[in-house]
Amino acid sequence: TNGTKRMKKLEKRTKVYLLDRTKIADPVNFSSWKDFLPKERWEKTVRPVREEDRKTELAAWLLLYHALKEWEIPEESIRADGAYCYGEHGKPERKKKEVCFNLSHSGKYVMCVVSDVEVGCDIEKIQKVRWKLAKRFFSEGEYDILEKLKEENPGAEEELFTRFWVLRESYVKKTGEGLGLSLEGLDFSGISGYKGKKNGKALKESFFEWEYDGYRIAVCEEKDGEPELVVCSRTIDNCFL
Repeated sequence: TNGTKRMKKLEKRTKVYLLDRTKIADPVNFSSWKDFLPKERWEKTVRPVREEDRKTELAAWLLLYHALKEWEIPEESIRADGAYCYGEHGKPERKKKEVCFNLSHSGKYVMCVVSDVEVGCDIEKIQKVRWKLAKRFFSEGEYDILEKLKEENPGAEEELFTRFWVLRESYVKKTGEGLGLSLEGLDFSGISGYKGKKNGKALKESFFEWEYDGYRIAVCEEKDGEPELVVCSRTIDNCFL
């Protein structure tokens, strides 16, 4: 029945997919990809001048394709022209809204998350603290923690800075409001139970985090069950086609 199908969908676990884009060949050298991708996606994939950017675009599509197939979205619907659009602030989404997804990339990694609720994700390679950025966007508590950590354990502040940043980005991308509207008042200095605060009040969203191969990963969504992280390490043909 429709009710049973709806319940089955609601019980699906959020999944996070990660792929090293260096495992992918430059899409402009393989015209067969053109028939596999929706027209607008192919155009977006081959438009960048830099090879690494083309690989990033292709990796993002391959992850999304794989994720939607596992979500039991019909093949023809996944690859249909015009099946994807952008929200008011540029958040990508399915026109039919039968599943929510989000994409992110940093360095050599591309990630995709799919869920039955609005979701945001971010991945960043652990980097040196950008103090001006921290001063502008971080809470007083977060900034103080970073300064103290730098004095007590030089170098450790880099991972914490990156952690604070990906948590923010995942929230911004989940809400779809844009950086300027969503960053104000956020505070993750005392994050526990997968929660953060905004303007002193606990956020309704849950946050999930991973450290992987020198990168910090964060996912933000409105449910408490921890997502499954899937690292796609097989060959591209076996993993997606």
